[in-house]
This record gives sequence, C-alpha cells and structure tokens, in this order.
Amino acid sequence: MFGLKRILDEKVDKTVDMASDVVNGLLDTTYKGGLFSMIIITIVWVSIFLYIAFYYAYMPSLMFSRPVHMQFKSCYSNKGLCDYPSAHVQLTKNHQLLIIGQKYKITAYIELPESPANEEIGMFMLCIRLSDKFGYLVSSSCRSSRLRYKSQLYRAVHTLFMAPFYLAGLSTEKQIIQLEMYTDFEEDQLHPVTDIYFEMLNHDIQIYSAKINIIANLSGLRYLMFHWPIVSACLGIGSNLLFVFFVFSMSWRHIYGPEVYRSEPKDLLARTAIEQLDEFDSEDEPEISVDLSKKEFLPHSFSSSSLMIPEQ
Repeated sequence: MFGLKRILDEKVDKTVDMASDVVNGLLDTTYKGGLFSMIIITIVWVSIFLYIAFYYAYMPSLMFSRPVHMQFKSCYSNKGLCDYPSAHVQLTKNHQLLIIGQKYKITAYIELPESPANEEIGMFMLCIRLSDKFGYLVSSSCRSSRLRYKSQLYRAVHTLFMAPFYLAGLSTEKQIIQLEMYTDFEEDQLHPVTDIYFEMLNHDIQIYSAKINIIANLSGLRYLMFHWPIVSACLGIGSNLLFVFFVFSMSWRHIYGPEVYRSEPKDLLARTAIEQLDEFDSEDEPEISVDLSKKEFLPHSFSSSSLMIPEQ
C-alpha cells in the first residue's frame, strides 16, 4: 500500500518536474529570443546610422550657385563707364566650403542683351580671382567670349516668329554666355577659398545679370554612391553589419570570457547524469527492500524509505 503510494507520488513529482522544466525552457527560450532580436535590431540600426554618417561626411555638395552683382563707376565727362564692371562674391565666412581632394568645375553664366553696343564690342574678357579669408590669391583665370553671330535673314525670321512672345513679355532678346573658368579645380588645404572676385575687361559692355556655379566632378566611390544609391547603400550597410557584429562578438567574448560558452554543456551533462542516477535509485529501491524482507533481515511493514532515515 505504502509502496504504491510512494510510486504514485514519485510519478506526480516527476510529472510536475517535467512540466516545470518545460515552462522554464519556454521562458528561457523566449528571453533569449527577445534578447537576440533586440541585439540584431540594434546592430542593424547602428549599421544604417554609420552609413548615413559616412555618406554625409564623404559626399560633397553637388553644386553651389551664387549670384554675381556687377558694380562700376560712371563717368561724369563722357558717357559710359570709367572702370571695368566688377563684383565680389563671398562663398563663406570662416568655415571651409569645398572638400579637399575633390575636383570642381567653376562656370560663369552671363546674361547679355542683343543690343547694337554688345554687337559692336565683339570679343570681351572675363577674369576671376579666388582668394582665402585673409586675401591670399589662390588662383586666377580669364576667359574670352562674344555674342553668337546672327545674320540679317536669321534675325528677321526669328523676330517675326517670336514677335507674339516679345509683345506678351514672355521672352526677350538676350543671350546667355557660358564660360567654364575652371575644369578641375582642387581646394588648397592651407588656403581654402572663401571669396571670388569678378571683372569684365570692357568699358562698354551691357549686362543683364550674372551668376557662378561650382559643380563637383564626382569620380570613383563618390560617383558610384551618387548614381547608384540603392546598390551602394546595400553594400555599405552590409559591410557595416559584418563589422559591427564582429566587434560585438569580440566585446562579448572579452567581457564574459570563453567560460560562458563552456559552462552550458557541462551543466547539461551534470543534470543528465543526476536524473539518470535518480531514476536508477527509484527503480532499484523497491527490489532491494523486497529481497531483504524475503531473507528476514527486515519486517514486511518496513518500507524502503525507512532505511534512509536514521534513528533519533
């Protein structure tokens, strides 16, 4: 009777232990899964942030545009200009605008009316000077140009066709002259450019407006990152993922050491051995007590559990 009750109690305890182990295993798996997911999400966002920071630090601004306002002195005795039209354009005050090692194309755009005065001038010269904030001359360049020639027949037909637009104010008789002052300009690290000075070497030229554009000539990695942004982003973020994961793994191993990875198999082996010994003892104890009772070493009323309890 007592042996049957003991067997039932052992079965119940074993079932409860198994259920507890299953619940603990589920909780442990959930905890490890959540922790692993948080680590992966953190690594992904860190990789994306690193790529964005690298993109904005490495990629230059594609274009800078500044208006050019010409100034001159009028002559009081004679009609016209007493000096050349000139202008000063300040790109930046103190900080560096252009990136070291990057090549830039500097282009000037001049809007000229198709007036008889500009036609009579013919060739004219535009010069620019690049200087730093202390006035040091970094570089200078001059380019020549003129209005595009139009014959009398072409002018008459063009005027007749464009007359409605001229009368409505939708178009004017003008030409935009494009002068490429620099093809591959590189910033000087010791003297970064902050100011540009313009000068038109003609007294009689007539100008509507002018502006200057500074365009970055992208090449190499910058060219790929600008023209193929999705492919570059995938490759960059993937590389950052590998790097961040490697750093995280090395940091984890350095902080917790290799014993963390070795302790789990040992604990699992020890638990398995203990469970096997418990099962072996629980199965053999009733047989031992029955054998002893048959040999009249113990009375039949003694249970196997009483052998394990010392007398008080």
